Amino acid sequence: MHFQLCYITADFDFGDVQISVTDDVKKMSFLLRKRLPEDFPPPIEPGDGIVTVTCQRAVPDTLCADAVSGQPVTTATKEVNGAYHDMQDHMLRMLRLVRWRANSKARPNQLRRLPDLKWSFDEVQWQSVHWMAVSFKLLFDSVPARWPPEAEEFVKKESSGGLDEPLGHELLREAWANREQSPRSSLVLAIAAAEVGFKQFASRTSSDGGWVLSNNLLSAHLLKMLTKFPWPALKLQINGKEPTIPGSIASNLEEGVRLRNLIVHEGIAEMEGKRVNSVLILVGDLLYFLDALRTHQSWPLNHMSHEAKKDFL
Repeated sequence: MHFQLCYITADFDFGDVQISVTDDVKKMSFLLRKRLPEDFPPPIEPGDGIVTVTCQRAVPDTLCADAVSGQPVTTATKEVNGAYHDMQDHMLRMLRLVRWRANSKARPNQLRRLPDLKWSFDEVQWQSVHWMAVSFKLLFDSVPARWPPEAEEFVKKESSGGLDEPLGHELLREAWANREQSPRSSLVLAIAAAEVGFKQFASRTSSDGGWVLSNNLLSAHLLKMLTKFPWPALKLQINGKEPTIPGSIASNLEEGVRLRNLIVHEGIAEMEGKRVNSVLILVGDLLYFLDALRTHQSWPLNHMSHEAKKDFL
């Protein structure tokens, strides 16, 4: 049975060129081209492209018989679901290779529409595969962002000043955006966000204004910097307790740095999504913890995970 996976892509910057690659070993074909008016909806946007991957897979005879009789082909079937994931992985890798080789400036995640998955016996007549509940993932934050009155007041107050989102948070936001398409670079960027966030915090809160430089820690290990920082000198308390790096952050950050080093120095090929997410969460905990100490306000603590806040409850 033949399968076809198709997406609308953003940032197609190859003009009228069609990029076609066939892998005879994997029985997989890849096609990237400009989106045309006759392609499926929604309306065309500037920079739209179409990326299509087809493959051939052996399926149970019962599935073929059901398809011939008019029964729907669904992703509940192991072979169909496997074909989808194989095509998805192949598509993303090929897009990365195309971007890299052509020096394309496309964004990391170019796919801007839910997948169109089809099946065929002859690659001429195509019919839609029916999606089952957990066949593919839509990414939502587990807790929706809150916009309480105090947040609105904060933004109104700061709108006429020079305050901006700290760079560490910006980098972490990029890491979250890339975590599905590029889990390794997402993790590397998250640790960089932690390092940048802490160095900026240390430089702005230490008495001499240049603690990182004065202690020759510009390129030091993040955990070394956290250990050496004079926390008591801040003369602050959170719920009556002298601030120290929360235990959950200290215990997990070392693992995050270790994974970053494996990626950077040894070039490991794969990175499990769950491990990446845990690193991103703990980096967010660290950055908001530092925000609370720097601003002398409690609202950043509300954005920390429950595990990280336990030291101050």
